[in-house]
Amino acid sequence: MRYKKGLTATAFLVSVFLLTSCGRSEESTVEKFYRSLEKGQISEAKGYLSAQVVGLLGDRKLSLALSKESENIRKCGGIKKIEVKLEGSGEVRSGTTKVTFNGDCEPSFENTKLIKEDGEWKITAGK
Repeated sequence: MRYKKGLTATAFLVSVFLLTSCGRSEESTVEKFYRSLEKGQISEAKGYLSAQVVGLLGDRKLSLALSKESENIRKCGGIKKIEVKLEGSGEVRSGTTKVTFNGDCEPSFENTKLIKEDGEWKITAGK
């Protein structure tokens, strides 16, 4: 199955949310989120999302959306490359993420926003 427009749920999540990681750069946090999805590690992937995102979707809906995206990544042959470009200062970063797949799927281009939550970078809802 070919996904011409990229990963719809991931597009939604990334364009709406921020990502976190203990003491890591913002870019590596985004990469770890996608790698967690690629491996089917849904609980780990949820750990990169802000409390706002979890609150908006609820744990069950969020788990379902992330599981679907994990399956879509698998159908696309896994992730070949993740390119993250962020700007900003202080506790907010925003920019874009390009995910390239190993299979026939078109690359996915996502708006990405991160915030610092309890000292860690997290994906959050944003405009």
